[in-house]
Amino acid sequence: MYRSDSAAGPSTQSMGATQTFGATARAALPPVPLAKLSFAGAPPERIVSGAARYKYFRRPIIPFMNPQPPEVLFAPVEADQGSALEMPQPAPEPLTKDVECQSMYRDSMAQTNPYTPDHVVPTGTNPEVLTLTALTFGAGLPAGLNEVKMIERARAKREFEATLPPMTDEVSLSLRRTMMSEQEMRDWNVREEHIKEVHEEKLGIFDAQLRERMEAREKGWDERIEHMRQIKLTEKDKEISQIQRRRIKALRKLSEARKHVDEKKEARDVISEYAEYGSEVYAPLTRSGLITRDKMAHHYETRPAQLESLEGLQELEASLPSKLLEPTVVTKPAKGKPQGYSERKTFRVFEILQKTDEKLKQAKLARPSDFEEKEELLAAYRDTKPVERPPTPQVMPPEHAEEAERATILLQRLLRGRAIQNLMYEGKLRRLELIRELRIEEQLQKQEQAEDLVDEAEEGLAAVVDAVQAELVGNALDRMSKELRRFTEERRIADIVRIAEHDRRKREAEESGRRVRELQERQRQQLIYEQVMAVHRSSAASFLDDVCGEVISRDAATQAARESDVKESRIDKLVDKLEEKHSSTSAIASELVHNFLLPEVQRLSEKRTSDFEEAKFGNAARRALAAAMDKVSEVLANA
Repeated sequence: MYRSDSAAGPSTQSMGATQTFGATARAALPPVPLAKLSFAGAPPERIVSGAARYKYFRRPIIPFMNPQPPEVLFAPVEADQGSALEMPQPAPEPLTKDVECQSMYRDSMAQTNPYTPDHVVPTGTNPEVLTLTALTFGAGLPAGLNEVKMIERARAKREFEATLPPMTDEVSLSLRRTMMSEQEMRDWNVREEHIKEVHEEKLGIFDAQLRERMEAREKGWDERIEHMRQIKLTEKDKEISQIQRRRIKALRKLSEARKHVDEKKEARDVISEYAEYGSEVYAPLTRSGLITRDKMAHHYETRPAQLESLEGLQELEASLPSKLLEPTVVTKPAKGKPQGYSERKTFRVFEILQKTDEKLKQAKLARPSDFEEKEELLAAYRDTKPVERPPTPQVMPPEHAEEAERATILLQRLLRGRAIQNLMYEGKLRRLELIRELRIEEQLQKQEQAEDLVDEAEEGLAAVVDAVQAELVGNALDRMSKELRRFTEERRIADIVRIAEHDRRKREAEESGRRVRELQERQRQQLIYEQVMAVHRSSAASFLDDVCGEVISRDAATQAARESDVKESRIDKLVDKLEEKHSSTSAIASELVHNFLLPEVQRLSEKRTSDFEEAKFGNAARRALAAAMDKVSEVLANA
């Protein structure tokens, strides 16, 4: 059903918005003849005509479920803007463009090394440049300081080889061997210096890489701290703005509540009202429903012509006497009375209320913060609650046929839809820049998300590379440290073995020297002993010989005297027999063997036994010392 202009009923849209929309729709669509409004083959009586025809040429007041904001409805249409049905003009092409091209050649086909032509060496010549064939472009060429030093060393080596003596005799061979040993030592020194330089360079590079990684890590930590600080600052600003809004809201509530405070009702003082001629008794208020008692006041002139202009006021002032313009009664200001505690407290409360009122006024006039502006802008685009549709008034159905009504409704729908479509398209064109501006944030967010994903991927890859590199460098350093430790231990053990071997040889030499000295001393002592004993024996023998000679001589003389006496006695015969028996050769030989040979043999046997005992203890000591030295050598070899 439709509503006419004169139909009454509630509406959710303003009449101005409806008229604007109808005027826009009528301006957007050209007038259509009445004959074209009927369907093909429709009878003439079904054509809209009569007194209700105007109802079908105005848009009915139908509220929208989602009303458009007033900024869109009341936006002025630009004069230079074309029709909404026209296609937008394409952007003109720029005068210059950046175009990429694809080449049919690859980078691997390009020449990266300088061209070296073939050469022919004349017979009998040996140019020095042929010794530099190992140097290539990028690997020694162009020549630097190290290559120049290497070339100079090669020249010096060739000159040295040319000055070596020939291997013709033993002297030249020994001299050649000595010179080659010295040259070899010089080469080894150069090689060690080169290895040391390379090692120092690698250590410098490794130190620089470690410093760069630490700086990158510290930079990442600083960025993270700065990011967290910005987040905390944003949260702090947000919290402060929320506290500020709550404070302003509370102050507004207090101000609004103070307005509605019930005033104390006082009893009417009739005497004072009648005594004061400016009270409502003499001049009642019109808003209270009372009229003044002077019903003829409109007949009197209350605003004379002299008071309407400046010239009249000046003329009136000039006509008045001067005494009326100058005050004659001078009132002295009243002396201030001493205020008590209650008056001072009331004055302080009044000052606090005045300051609070001023701050509230400043807060109302203050510019909202960026967060509040953003919230207001977002609130304008949030989904609003659907507007409750008012009840549609019911009218009596028309008398014409149902088909014509449906055709008319369809036509109205088409016209209404087309008008709304045109209006939406025009609004879109008018607000195209705003739409693009609003979409920029979303595009920036997507771009930032893509950049964040790329940064995260790069950071992950860098972390993996750093982890792998750290593991490789750690393994290499671990292996190098183990090799260095093993080499150091080997050198230390070798030094210990060398020192122990030197000490052992030194002790052996000292022991052998001491043993030789002891043997020499022993031989000397033995010789001295033998000589002393020989002297003793010779002395004893000479002494015994002298004593025995004397004794024998004396005994022989005595015995001879006795024997002569015996012989002279009776037993001469028996004595002669015994003398013959003991004076025989065998008796003398047995006596010599028993008295001289057997004691000497016994003495030599005892000496040999004592020498054997002494040699046994010496051999045992030497074997124990040799076993101890072997054990020490085995322990050092195992260590």
